[in-house]
Amino acid sequence: MFMKRQLPIAIAAIIGFITLFGWFVSEPNIKSFVDDDATQWFDILASFAIFLGALNLLKLQAMKVMKQQKGWPYAALAIAGFLFSFSAGFILLGSYNVEISQYNDPAKVATVLASEINLDEKSTENILMAMPEGDTYTIETPYFTKNGAEDVVEKINAAGGTANMRATEWGSHISTRGSLFNWMFRFIFTPLSATMFALLAFFVASASYRAFKIRNFEATLLLVSGIIIMLGRVPIGGNISAWFIMYIVVLSIGAGVNTWFKNRTITLATVGGGILLVTIAGFITGWPIDQPGIFYLPVLQDWIYNNPNVAGARAIMIGIGLGIFATSIRYILGIEKSYIGE
Repeated sequence: MFMKRQLPIAIAAIIGFITLFGWFVSEPNIKSFVDDDATQWFDILASFAIFLGALNLLKLQAMKVMKQQKGWPYAALAIAGFLFSFSAGFILLGSYNVEISQYNDPAKVATVLASEINLDEKSTENILMAMPEGDTYTIETPYFTKNGAEDVVEKINAAGGTANMRATEWGSHISTRGSLFNWMFRFIFTPLSATMFALLAFFVASASYRAFKIRNFEATLLLVSGIIIMLGRVPIGGNISAWFIMYIVVLSIGAGVNTWFKNRTITLATVGGGILLVTIAGFITGWPIDQPGIFYLPVLQDWIYNNPNVAGARAIMIGIGLGIFATSIRYILGIEKSYIGE
C-alpha cells in the first residue's frame, strides 16, 4: 500500500513544492532544477506518453479492423498511414543525392540526366556546360531509395561522366526538401490539414448561425459584433461607407425607441430626425467613406478586436491560471489522487 499510494503522493508533493517555490526564490540550485531538470523530466514523460498514445491508437484501430466494426476501412487506412509515416521518419532515410563531378562529354551525360531533372537534352547540356570547371552538379531532388540513386549513378558513369551517391545525414532527412518524409508532409499531411480546416469553416458557420439567434441582449451584442468583425476583415467591408452604417444605427435606435415607448409618433420623430441630421452632416462634410471613423467598419472591427476581445481573452487566461493553480495545490496537498488511480 505504501509503494502504491503514499510514496507517489509524497514524490508529487515534494517535487511540486520545489517547482512551485522555485519561481519565487533566487537559490541557484533550485532555479537550475526548475529551468532545466524539471523541464527535461517533463519532455521525457511527454515522449513516453506520446509513444503510449500511439500504441493505444494502433490497438483500438486494429481491434476495429479485426472485429469488422462500422468504419473499419477507415481504421485500416489510419493504421497504414501511421506505419508509413513512422517508417519514413524512423526507419527509411528516403533522401539520397546524386552528385556529378566530371562530365567530359556533356552531350552524352545530358541524355541520361535530362529525364531525371525533367528538361530536354539541349537545356540539360547547356546547364552542364555553364557550370564552372571543378564545380559539382547535384541533382536537386533527392531519391527516396538507395537503389534508385545507384541506378542513376551507374547510367551517368556509363555515359562517360563521374557521379557518386551521397546520403543525407540521419535526422536532417526529415527537413531535407524532397526527402520521403518531407514529400509525405508536403503532399499528404498538408493537403489533408487544409481539407480539415476547410470543413471546419462549415461547422463554424453552422455553430455561428445557432449562436447568433437573437434571444436576448447578449445574443444581439454577439450577433452585431460578429457581423462587424466578419465584414471589417474582408475587402468589401472597406467599401461600405461610414454614412451607410450611420443610417443603419439610426434605424436601430428607432426600433429600440418603438419597443420602449410603443408610440408611432415618437418613433417617426426619432427616425426622421436622425436621418435628417445624418444627411445634413453628410452634405456638409462631402460624404467621406471613412469618416466619421467610429462608424467605418475596418476601424470599428479593429477597436472591437483590440479592446473588448483582448479584455475578454485576458479574463479567460486569468481564470485558466487560477484553475491551474487550484489544481496544482490539490495535487501537491494530496487531495487529487487521479494519477494513482483513485
